[in-house]
Amino acid sequence: MGREQQLAEALVGLADSFADDIDPVVLADRLARNCVELTGVDAVGVLAVSSRGDLRTMAVTEERAAFLEFFQLQADEGPCLDAFREGHRIDVPDLEGSAERWPVMAPFAVRCGYRSLHALPLRVHRQSVGAVNLLLRRPGGLTALDVELAQALADVAAVALVSWRPEAPRATDISNRVQVALAAKATVDMATGMLAETGGLTLEEARRALRRYAEHHHARLTDIAHALVRRALRPDTVLAGLPDADRAD
Repeated sequence: MGREQQLAEALVGLADSFADDIDPVVLADRLARNCVELTGVDAVGVLAVSSRGDLRTMAVTEERAAFLEFFQLQADEGPCLDAFREGHRIDVPDLEGSAERWPVMAPFAVRCGYRSLHALPLRVHRQSVGAVNLLLRRPGGLTALDVELAQALADVAAVALVSWRPEAPRATDISNRVQVALAAKATVDMATGMLAETGGLTLEEARRALRRYAEHHHARLTDIAHALVRRALRPDTVLAGLPDADRAD
């Protein structure tokens, strides 16, 4: 099986968690195995935040990784904890040279047989809900592409994890969610039309302007659209920073 097909199946498998109402433990195990198979790391640990705010191990792919995860949680130090707390990836190409930053965890990781690692946040809307440890027995770490691939898998799994409910959704719940989605789309379309009319833009140019404004202000697209429709935000404010190249002739 080619890598592209493996990646497609991994993403479909994680996305199916939404429809299958899959157990979160199974989801974490699936994420860990996908990362091993697709990136070639030697071991993976998946941790999730508890209601008390501390991390708990959800899945590991080998026993030594389980020892390491337990040890760093007890020591309250390590790349995985930093990735969770800081909300960004931590790359450690050489654990033997990392004792200054992690004086307890780094030497223990080396004794467990690991020489490098990548710690990735499990994140939803820039909020960390856990972390993933990618562990290697050789120094140097993964390529940037492989790390980005693992982060993409982690992001999909994080959304599925926070969407999980212990009881199956009722038909009315599903219908209501669809109706909310349709209403949001209608609002975005109205806001797009307002921008197009104000700025003399095509609809595609107006959509691009709306997306750029939302991304620049770290806001949801639907929130900006609602503000425009309610007249709480002026169309010319959204269009003010639009490059001339994006405007209609």
